[in-house]
Amino acid sequence: MGNLNKNEVGQPIRINLGEDITLSTPTLILLPEIGNRKDITDGVTIPNTDVTVGDETLLAGEYIEYFTKDGDLDYTGRWKFKAKLDFSSTDIRQTDFQKFRVLA
Repeated sequence: MGNLNKNEVGQPIRINLGEDITLSTPTLILLPEIGNRKDITDGVTIPNTDVTVGDETLLAGEYIEYFTKDGDLDYTGRWKFKAKLDFSSTDIRQTDFQKFRVLA
């Protein structure tokens, strides 16, 4: 993922898991360098269509997708994001953090 702008709305954040995640409840975790962690569930989906991003094809049911909303990107600087997937109360999986920048 490339850079985003501060307070930018409607930009997709996608995380490819590479396996069937359709039976999970997804959470997107946004972590600014300074400020509070944001655990987002509202609007985080597991799309049922393939999508091509650059030269990579994300397969239906294997990635999460979220479109930024007002107030999400409220800090200019370095950020990290990752996915958390709850399959059950005892089966919770997380990806590694990925880094991006929010520009002024």
